[in-house]
Amino acid sequence: MKKRLWGLLGVLVAVVWMQVGQTQAQGSMTKSSAYMEYSAKAFEEASNQKRALFFAASWCSTCRAADRDIRAKLGEIPQGLVIFKTDYDKETALKSKYGVVRQHTFVLVDARGNALKKWSGGNLAEIVANTR
Repeated sequence: MKKRLWGLLGVLVAVVWMQVGQTQAQGSMTKSSAYMEYSAKAFEEASNQKRALFFAASWCSTCRAADRDIRAKLGEIPQGLVIFKTDYDKETALKSKYGVVRQHTFVLVDARGNALKKWSGGNLAEIVANTR
């Protein structure tokens, strides 16, 4: 009986430990003020900076590659640029507003929310080049 309880306790600790790790990994994106998940509030609060929307889908392999590239190079995002990872499948109003018809599309937006430039595909180097 004691062995089972210790075994259960061990499993419980392992599960909690894994959850904490996943939460920290997911939260690491939101800790960067240069690359974050899109929310209307965060987008509005960053209106005094250059803003790029990255329309990404979880099922899109090139989106995942771009996301990995951006995360690996957070320190290379220029001061004054914020990249918002935007859920391609959920943000249908934004897709419509900016004429986005496929995932892995980027939209550079001005302070008023108007599109300045739109392009498909790329990694951090191309995002930076397109936002100059």
